[in-house]
Parts: sequence; structure tokens; C-alpha cells
Amino acid sequence: MKILVTGAAGMLGDSLIPILGEDNHEVFPTDINITDPRIKYLDVRKIDEIFKFVNTIKPDMIIHLAAETDLEKCQEDIDEAYKVNAMGTQNVALACQEKDIPLVYVSTAGVFDGSKETPYTEFDVPNPLNVYGLSKLEGEHFVKALLKKYFIVRAGWMIGGGEKDKKFVRKIISQIEEGKKEIHAVTDKRGTPTYAPAFSTVLAKLIKTNFYGLYHLACLGTATRYDVASKIVEFLEIDDLKLIPVKSDFFAKEYPTPRPSSEEMRNFMLELRGINSMPKWEDALRQYLDKYFKHVYLHLKSKGRSGKN
Repeated sequence: MKILVTGAAGMLGDSLIPILGEDNHEVFPTDINITDPRIKYLDVRKIDEIFKFVNTIKPDMIIHLAAETDLEKCQEDIDEAYKVNAMGTQNVALACQEKDIPLVYVSTAGVFDGSKETPYTEFDVPNPLNVYGLSKLEGEHFVKALLKKYFIVRAGWMIGGGEKDKKFVRKIISQIEEGKKEIHAVTDKRGTPTYAPAFSTVLAKLIKTNFYGLYHLACLGTATRYDVASKIVEFLEIDDLKLIPVKSDFFAKEYPTPRPSSEEMRNFMLELRGINSMPKWEDALRQYLDKYFKHVYLHLKSKGRSGKN
């Protein structure tokens, strides 16, 4: 297929575009952040630009990754959050509606309020606690209202991107690289880590089907932030680092936006279809560290901080 990808400069785009290429799709990556000459400028907030781009390249499918994912920014600038996450998605969906082409919209586990004791499935009712979750959910509503051929795919705590990574795993790695001997991690937030390359592989298989609808797509198993940090320390075999469990209010000043206590997800629809091939999150995390952060192993070993061979 000829596939237009929005928000292609992010960590998910980095993983997804090569995998789409391996499947012999012709990919047209776009973003407002031009980090690569192959990426063309496209602002999903501007509907005329979207229609012009779609009319020019005539894609067979659009994969919509573009979003404002910073929870604090969304909470501070509500208008911009809705302009990007809700209206931007509506704009893309309208283009798909006019051309009668399928849309893939990547949403989030953040649409839930965290009150459920077991992992959320696609059949649970969303109830977002913050502007980010609300704006992404409105994007889902626009897709469902405007289209019949769509894949809404909710991701969990994303892992990936290497040096582009600005999320939790990279923040822990950065503190380790800085020589921190004590690192704090919260124990009262649960979620499902989602490895971007694995997510991309399963998504590439899903879009070959006509099984349109809503899907959860995350790694197997669930964890707290403390659990993920513990595995990083374990995999790096760090001997002199103290990991300190804390509650979320420890970071309240830095991260004031309300977050659900649980964003745990189960890939229920993929399981029912027999196409859930996501790995365990621990295995995915180890693969990520091995691929992108071997230099951290070497640095720690040279300083006598790691027993890893």
C-alpha cells in the first residue's frame, strides 16, 4: 500500500516506518518536526494542508501518530491539546472519509481512570482523569463517528527511541549515566510497558486484515514504575545503586497532572483474533537496553559499578 504517516519523527515512527518498508509498503512520513530529509512537513491542525497532501500522494491508508503527548503541556494549554489531539484527528479522519481509505489512529491507555483492579480491555468504558486522556478520547470519538474502516490502537507506557527517548526508561538511564547512587521510582502507578518495535510489528500485521475496530496493543504483563526501574538496575547488574520506592506525591511538583493509578491493559481483541504476538515486557526491556544502551554497560563496568560481562 501507499501509506501516509503523520507524526513520523517520534519514537514510534522510528520503529514503524522501517517495518512498513520491509512489507514493501510505500511510506510517506510527515511531521512538523523535520529531523530527517525524508520527512515532509505536515501540520494536522491545518485541514487544508492535509487535504492538499492527500490529494497529491493519494494514499491507500493513513497512519495517524501525530499528537501532543506531554501531559503537563496538555493540562496547561487545553486549547492546544484539543487542537492537536482531537481536532487534528478529526481533520485526518475527514480526509480519509472523503477518499474512502482506512485510518489507523494510535490512542492511549490514558483514557481510563485507573479504578479497575484488573487490566482494561477494549470493552471497558473510558473515563479520563486529565486533559491529555480527554483529548485523545475525543479523537477516538471523531474516528468512530466519521469512518467505518478504521483501526483505533491504544498503546501503553511506550519504550523505544534510543537517544530520542524522553520517557521513563531513558530518564532512569540518564540518572544512572550521571552517576546517581539513589534513584526514586513510584510504586502506586501501574501500567503495561509497550515496546515500540514489537508494537510496530503487530500493527503492520493488523493493517493487512479487514478486522477493523478498537484494539489494545501492549506488551504482556503489567508493572509499576518501580518494577521497570528495578529491572533496568537488574539487567545492568548495578552494584552500588539504591532504588527508593516512593508514592506519586513525591514528584507532585514536577508532574502535577493527575494520572490514573492503573493503565494496565490486556490485548483482548488481538487474543480473540489469535494474533497477539507481543512479548513479555521484561524481555522487551532487555532487548531495548541491549540494542541501544550497551555503552552504558561498558561505562558502568569501567567504573566498577556493574558486574555485567
